[in-house]
Amino acid sequence: MKINTLLLFTFILLSQYLFSQDIDMYKRKVDDKIKVPDIYQNMFYEDYQLLSRDIRMMDMSYAVFVPGYIHFKAKENKRGYQILASRLVGYAGLTTYYFRRQNQNKRLLDYVQGRDKDLDVNDKALFIGSLTLVFSSYLYDWIHGKHILEKKQEEIRYKYGIKFKMEKSISFISNPDYPSVSITLNF
Repeated sequence: MKINTLLLFTFILLSQYLFSQDIDMYKRKVDDKIKVPDIYQNMFYEDYQLLSRDIRMMDMSYAVFVPGYIHFKAKENKRGYQILASRLVGYAGLTTYYFRRQNQNKRLLDYVQGRDKDLDVNDKALFIGSLTLVFSSYLYDWIHGKHILEKKQEEIRYKYGIKFKMEKSISFISNPDYPSVSITLNF
């Protein structure tokens, strides 16, 4: 009875996150669908795309199934394909381990559960190495991809921030070097 109550209570607490379309552990304070950001007149579309992207919890779960997803989102295609290749090598190693175990008439998880003590050293290295490659490529994609995206966003803000400040300082020059007359009509 206590376990059922505990499971029901946990389900109620997590129901907001389980049935949501996007996984958020924090509330967003800016409604970016209504507020239009300041755009420099000569800003490239690619720069605007990078500024409007953000890595969220939902992207972490996508990166589990799509190797290199975060790097592709940060417009780092070469690195994304490298992560994809490394994850595929890890999956190939796990598949090879699986078929070796099937040929020996042993179950796949016997080694993981500790029932199989006489595992070949090569099979053990293949299993651990492949599993490490899969998990480390995921973590690298997530952590390094987020870092790269934030770094690119900072560079874009800095580049266009300088241009904004220069335009404002040039537009406030009230003392031209040549004589002039201006006429203003107000209606």
